[in-house]
Amino acid sequence: VALARALILKPKVLLLDEPLGALDKQLREAMQVELRLLQRELGITFVLVTHDQEEALTLSDRVAVMANGRVVQVDTPAGLYDNPKSRLVAGFVGNMNFFDARLHPTGTVADIQGLGTVPLNGRATGLAAGAGITAALRPEALVLHRDKPQGAGSIPGTLRTRQYLGGRQMLLVQIDGRAAPVSVLQPSARGSDAAELAEGTAVWLTYPADALVILENAGGGT
Repeated sequence: VALARALILKPKVLLLDEPLGALDKQLREAMQVELRLLQRELGITFVLVTHDQEEALTLSDRVAVMANGRVVQVDTPAGLYDNPKSRLVAGFVGNMNFFDARLHPTGTVADIQGLGTVPLNGRATGLAAGAGITAALRPEALVLHRDKPQGAGSIPGTLRTRQYLGGRQMLLVQIDGRAAPVSVLQPSARGSDAAELAEGTAVWLTYPADALVILENAGGGT
């Protein structure tokens, strides 16, 4: 009814302030689809205010992340998720594992807590050589293995616990050199390496080199 009352005036811009906050999960997801289709049909700009990160990514063509009354990054949903420009944005949009790190004087590699010495392949452009930085990995970028994979770059760890999420599960893996366990998002399907591992089992982690995000420490904190 509120939408109908607003739209009958044929506005050029429609402001929606937490419109789905009071709905349960299934109805909220259905309404997200309805709002997206409605916006496409009407062809007017919707400005949506929300604290639900997933809702913002689902509904938007562009997202502005605000903190302390300031816009800290504006980008497409994919750009915001894959290429956050600060630790604040990286931690606010989706889940993220953070690792303290320091650039080598050459600026081409970094010593990363728990991951070792890692080549940066140009991802530290503009950062001061020798500076303290933050490295970040999404849980879904990490892959868990029962046995040590061939080649370099695998990380030994111990499975601490798991959270069952239906078709997926969040695994917490303790690795050397890092106090907090690493979050790893894996399929729950039978036959996957993570499906039936017992807590306390020794495991190995790998990740694609291009999944590592390098962030400047200045203005950090989530």
